[in-house]
Amino acid sequence: MTTEENHSRLFPATETIASGPWRFQLRGDELADIEYRGRPVLRAIRAVVRDHNWSTLAPSVAAVATREEHGAAVLALDIDYAGTGAAYRAVLTVSVDAAGLSVAFDGEAPAAFASNRIGLVVLHRPDDTGRAITVGSPDGSAADQCFPSDISPHQPFLDVSSMAWKRDGTAFSLEFNGDTFETEDQRNWTDASFKTYSTPLSRPFPVAVAAGDRVHQSIRLAAVPAAAGSAPAAGALNPGVPVVRSHGAGIVPGLSTSASTSAAPLQRIPGMDALLVELGGSNLVGAADALHQAQEQAAALGVPLDVRLAVGGPDDLPGLLDLVPLARTTRLGVFDSATHVTEPALWQELNEQAGRRGFTGTLLAGARSHFTELNRASDRLPADAPALVYSITPQMHSTEVAHIIETLPIQRQTALNALRLGSGRPLHIGPVTLRARFNAVATDGTSDSAAATDPLQGEDFTAAWLLGSIAALTLPGVETMSCFEAAGARGLLDEAGTETPAGRLFTHLASLRGAVVLAVDGGVPGLVLYPVRAGDGAVVLFAANLTAAPVTSAVDLDNGRRHILSLPAFSATAVRLG
Repeated sequence: MTTEENHSRLFPATETIASGPWRFQLRGDELADIEYRGRPVLRAIRAVVRDHNWSTLAPSVAAVATREEHGAAVLALDIDYAGTGAAYRAVLTVSVDAAGLSVAFDGEAPAAFASNRIGLVVLHRPDDTGRAITVGSPDGSAADQCFPSDISPHQPFLDVSSMAWKRDGTAFSLEFNGDTFETEDQRNWTDASFKTYSTPLSRPFPVAVAAGDRVHQSIRLAAVPAAAGSAPAAGALNPGVPVVRSHGAGIVPGLSTSASTSAAPLQRIPGMDALLVELGGSNLVGAADALHQAQEQAAALGVPLDVRLAVGGPDDLPGLLDLVPLARTTRLGVFDSATHVTEPALWQELNEQAGRRGFTGTLLAGARSHFTELNRASDRLPADAPALVYSITPQMHSTEVAHIIETLPIQRQTALNALRLGSGRPLHIGPVTLRARFNAVATDGTSDSAAATDPLQGEDFTAAWLLGSIAALTLPGVETMSCFEAAGARGLLDEAGTETPAGRLFTHLASLRGAVVLAVDGGVPGLVLYPVRAGDGAVVLFAANLTAAPVTSAVDLDNGRRHILSLPAFSATAVRLG
């Protein structure tokens, strides 16, 4: 049974707003899935307030008012923002007429706080990849550019005051007022969007916001219709019945999990790869305690350790390595605790120390945080590293369930880009967690560990999302992925030691490590299919419903057999097809 908080996240109140040729979904404070004449245009427009550590103040819509004004439909939202000891108030006004959609933000700080960003953002759709766009600047100049295909490590568009592009035969434009904007590739964090935002990151941050300080910004989205008959007709997606083929599309990767502080008893999981433990270099006593508990958990699970060290410099390595039971360690990685990547001097020291101690496992390099840092530091990554790592969380920027689900195909894109950056070297992806384990961009060096816990952890939804993540990362070159923690509030087991839905899925798939994952042709929106050829030749069909409504679908095998699959909203199952 879901808690009231989880239920409101899984099944948020959504209102469809339609006026003339425009339509969008109002989800809380977000104008989501903006369409023109039934065709998608933008992923979203919304306002954000972020504190000095880039933490997002949670919006709450206090009131909504509608009116007609000069032939336009007008929607006004009173929004309160709160969190991390800060507060903000704003009115978001949306005006829709035949030619366009305007959004105005009027905000005021009721009390002083430090902020890195206040104002409107536009989320461009991920399928704008490679699309030509003309970007206008405040000085009146304009440049013809393209949305990047490979995930761009840095902002592809700077000094933005306007944008113009064509989509589905219609010319669209955006005009920005109130600040200078720029665009970043949010696929770095597995978000399914490019984001155009203010204020430019080249300006100093955080900034002091005094009580009574106000911000006014506006965005105008306009459309010039295509000539009659020139635009493709809108149509409903009709993918047909999915077909499970007898040929393979990949293999089940090795699955591991992270050590936890929970005292819940653990049991051996057949096929499990390793237990990941992260150690810091500033407190050897604390590291020794964490390592001792991790060794006990690894012994109970029947797996070796995968040790990741975060240190301030090469001098911290010897003391930490003296603690590590290298004979029971399968992988060993090191990262700078400030930059979160494997700096050259650290890599050199790790190689020397590991060689001196006779370590025979795999040495890892990469990023302990997001793909972002791996992407931005690709020129500093050691060319002789045998494997690369990075972590994944779907909630760097948004906590809404729709955004969490949309990260799944982007996870695959990050892996493909990481394989490209590493010239095909194997990937060990993880930890994969619902929320970030630490704040990689905090300006004051703090990290709120409590914020790493998501109340959705024990829900059926998380099992469905985990299957989607494993399916997305089932790629040649992805050797292992580490999912959640062994037990506790972020665990495969809850604090009482009871297996969560995600834990049951994990255990089943871990036992199938290296098994062939069969190809699937066609599909149903929101339905994840992951058919695995078991050792006895039978097909085990793992399936997940990532929608807020029950799904029933026929699934055909290419031997002519048919199976009818029915799943409740946000759930996962496994069916043995014989």
